[in-house]
This record gives sequence, structure tokens and C-alpha cells, in this order.
Amino acid sequence: MIHNNKRIAVIGGGISGLTASYYLMNGVGVGTSNANKYQITLYEKNDRFGGNIKTTKLDKQHCVVEQGPRSIRAAGTGINTLDLVNRLGLENELIFASKKSNGKFLLLDGEIQELPSPNKLLKSIQFVIGQGIVSSFLAEPFKKVPKDVVDKPDFDESIHSFFKRRLGSRVADIFVEPMCLGIHGGDYKKLSIRACFPSVANREISNNSLLGLNLFGEKSDKTISTIPQQLPFLLPEKQSIKEILDKDLDKTGVFSFENGLNTLISSLVENLRANGVKLNHSTTIQEIRTNDNGKGYKIIDKDGNVEEFDQIISTIPFTSLYPMFNKSDKALEALLRSIPYTSISVLNLVYKNNASVADKIKDKGFGYLVPSKEKVPVLGVCFDSNTFPEFIDSDKDSIITVMIGGNQGIKDRNAEWINVDAKDKDDLLNIAKKHLKKYLDIKDEPDWTNVEIYQNGIPHYEVGHQQRIRSIQSYVEKNYGDKLVLGGNALDGVSINDSIFKSKSLVYNLLENNK
Repeated sequence: MIHNNKRIAVIGGGISGLTASYYLMNGVGVGTSNANKYQITLYEKNDRFGGNIKTTKLDKQHCVVEQGPRSIRAAGTGINTLDLVNRLGLENELIFASKKSNGKFLLLDGEIQELPSPNKLLKSIQFVIGQGIVSSFLAEPFKKVPKDVVDKPDFDESIHSFFKRRLGSRVADIFVEPMCLGIHGGDYKKLSIRACFPSVANREISNNSLLGLNLFGEKSDKTISTIPQQLPFLLPEKQSIKEILDKDLDKTGVFSFENGLNTLISSLVENLRANGVKLNHSTTIQEIRTNDNGKGYKIIDKDGNVEEFDQIISTIPFTSLYPMFNKSDKALEALLRSIPYTSISVLNLVYKNNASVADKIKDKGFGYLVPSKEKVPVLGVCFDSNTFPEFIDSDKDSIITVMIGGNQGIKDRNAEWINVDAKDKDDLLNIAKKHLKKYLDIKDEPDWTNVEIYQNGIPHYEVGHQQRIRSIQSYVEKNYGDKLVLGGNALDGVSINDSIFKSKSLVYNLLENNK
């Protein structure tokens, strides 16, 4: 149990670590401030806070570029994120996505094609008939649920296996795989259906069918209904949230801020500093080990500096955490190693005052994803200036984001797959330019570019992921009690919303245990 004035280390200065620190200091839900109870030190190895959230505002011109995640969804645990936005006083800086971004597209058979939509029924019917998949959808409600799925609570299978069973290989390859590439940068023949899309897996059991599933619009699977209802902080200030959602005039359910997602990061950092949290950036932790009295832990950085803490909350990727236990706990190191990660590159291309480029993307919605069957090195392309016109000066400006990389299993189906960890940034940029030229006829040079490579940036939730996480959590609980707490996106959700909600949940449980 933690008592007043105990020292807590939070490892990781991304959205998970910042929000864990915020909820520790400010309380959860309607809780009171804990500023006088805990001494919190946050460690971040990079020279900036925010993790993969990274926004650039180009000098001398209004142009907001997201070099990592580009938006947040308001559905499911997004309501909790909006509650945080409200508590930070950022509601007046919110912007919602334009209706221009509602269209969803695929690069299919060498062409950018719009996906089926309830608003375009005739076109949708023509698309489904043209792809030869009508029978797949008609037959699905009559397919039996395998006995193992019903009888074995821990039964798991790949996303590919699940959708191939229910809808056939072609639907899985054309529609489901690109979604996995876009969300996880993942290999859908390895990704777990229960870890990535639990409500879809549960729908098969409860309904004996996927009837009613919005396959083409499925973006986030974490909904309030999948989260323990006994947590009282699930009830934020409803009126405040309703007033925020009323600003979403086009009902897109997707939001950001006038100056990008880094607005949220900056506000959290400012709040933590004001509440006395010690923020250490550019600090690499070398080792974590038990202190001399056996009741707490020592954190040793690469320069040999030592600090002692009563409790540690880690929100960093397991690939960064396990080396810290190399000397002190080989068993935990091995367990953490069992969670694989994948790398992805995010490339931004900005075209200023170029009506030709703007005209070529204006009717292409938020962008398009690319199935492996197309045999191209790009996972997807996003038109950020369509989604948030507030990010540009005029309708002649364009912000395009290209994603390359992902899990190496993709190369089994796509020989053009790129290992971004082994590629030069200039090479990646040239690949992106060639792609835009071939499929969008964009021949002009961009006015500004940026290439980010997020090495081991996304946890890869492979079949059996939930069981592996339970094994890790069971080991930590047995050997560390509440002295070591694991958070971050390796557990049960890779989105910004998932990360924030997980931090809030773990802090809530921690504070309850401290009573």
C-alpha cells in the first residue's frame, strides 16, 4: 500500500505516461487533487514529450502537420477523452472532421475505388456485385459457429481465419486486411481477433452471425460496453460532453484541435508542471532493481544517477522495458519479450498554393488503404487537408500522409513490402512520391516533406495475445504486488483513446488500493 508522500516513478512521456501522471495528481473522475500525497517523477528518454503524437506547425504559414496519429474518434472510450479535454479547458480549441472525410476508399485492381456506403446504396450494390462477393454476404448468417469458439473461453484465432470462415477469402483479403494494415500496421494472418476486435468475435457468439456489422466503417473496437461497468469514472460530466459533441455539425465523430494533437500534450505537460510533477526528458533508464531494504526500487539511468521510489508505473513499449530487468529479473524480461512489435514510417508531403494537387484529392475522402494483393510498398494514403481544412490556408493547399512498413509477415503476400528499419529516409520519400505520381497523377514536387520512422512503434497483438498479457500481469502481481504497474498500448488497445482510458483505469485501481 502507498502512503502519503510516497514517491512514484512514471516511465514514459507519451500520452499514456502523461495521463497516468495527470490522474495521479488530479484524481479520477470527481476525485480530489492528490498533489500533496505523492511525489511523482516522470522519465522520458527523448528530448520531447508526446511519444508518437508529434505535430509540426510550419513557420510563416498556417499549416498544421501531424507526423504520427492524425485524429481521435469520439465513440466508445473517446467520450472519456473528451471528458479529459473538458477538464483541461481545451473544449474551445476542438475541431471536428469535415464531411469531406466521410468517404472511404481502397486501392483495388490498380484504381482508387470508393467503398460501399449506406448513403450511396446503388453505387454500393454495383461495387459488391462487381467484386463478386454477393454470395459471401448472403451465406454468412447461415454459417455455424464452431464448437471450440462457443465452448472454450480462451479460444483465439487470427483475424484472417475468422473472416475467412464467416465471409470467405476474397472479403477477408480485400476489405479486412487493409483495415488491419491501417490500424495496426499488422499481418492479419497473425493478429488476434479477440485482442484486436473483441466485440466482432463476441457478436458471432451472441448473434450466431455478423449481420449488422459495419465492416467497411469499422475503425475502433473499444466500446464502453466492453469495459467493466463498476468503474464509477465511466460517468463523466454528461452535459459538458454533450455540448462538445454538439459542435460536430457534420457528425463525423472524429476530432482534433486547431493546432493539432500536440495541443493535448502541451496542456498535460503544463498541468503536471503546475502541480509539481518532476518531468525528466532526455533520460535513458539503464536498470530497475530492488533497493537495499527490499521495500522499494532503484532506477538507474545511463549516467549512473540513482533515484529510489516506492512504486513504478511503466507505460513504455515492452521492447524498451525488458532491458531494464536484464540483470534483476530474467523471468520478467522473458515474459515482456513475448509481445512482438512492428515498425512503421509516416511520411508527410505538403503542397502549398497548388490547385492541381488539391483538385486531384478533393473527392477522395480521408484517403485510401491498400490491400497486399495490389503488390505496392505503401499501406495507405491519408488526405489530412480533406479531414481538417482548418489545417491549411486555402483550398489550394494539400497535406498528404503516406504510410509505409508494417509487420514483416506482410511480405509473404506482398513482395514489395518495405522493411522501414533498414531503409534510408530519402529512399522512403522517393517511394511515396512515385506512388502519388502513379495512382494520383501528382507530378509536382512538394513544398515541404517529413519522414518519421517509428521503430517498434505499434504492439502486434498476435493470436494468444490476451493470454500472454494475463501471464505477464499475473507474474507482476505475484512478484511485485502494486509496486510495479504496467500500462501503455501493449495491453488492450493501440489507439489514443485506449491509452488514456487504460491509464485512468490503472490509476483508479491504484487509488482504490491506497484507501
